[in-house]
Amino acid sequence: MFLQHIIDIIESVAPLSYQEDWDNSGLQVGNRSADISSALLTTDVTEPVVREAITRHCNLIVSHHPLLYRGLKTISGNTPQERIVETAIRNGIAIYSSHTAMDAYLHGVSGRMAEKLGVADYRLLVSTGESCGLGVIGKLPEPV
Repeated sequence: MFLQHIIDIIESVAPLSYQEDWDNSGLQVGNRSADISSALLTTDVTEPVVREAITRHCNLIVSHHPLLYRGLKTISGNTPQERIVETAIRNGIAIYSSHTAMDAYLHGVSGRMAEKLGVADYRLLVSTGESCGLGVIGKLPEPV
């Protein structure tokens, strides 16, 4: 499956237009035409996560938090971000992040937490558009 197809699936529920202005969701590292055979899902892209992706032969890391919020000025291996980018490129690993775009999706991060906690009839706390907003509110099965 091509990376672009996976991106299309993610963005069909959490389009980049949902993200906050300060965020940098989307493709962080990689070529959209790359053939993806295996993916690793994580909250944060760290050096141990990239090593695990290499060990498990994953050529895509999908993270919640972006690796890159601001552009890199160099890739010289002096910072963890520089080393991660360099290692990912050398090992053919793409990195895609869906941070506030996934947070804003009704059935995204907040919705899934609500489901796990047994919250019924949850809805967006603050709506910023159709099926997107900030947080969810609903009813617990019984008072806590």
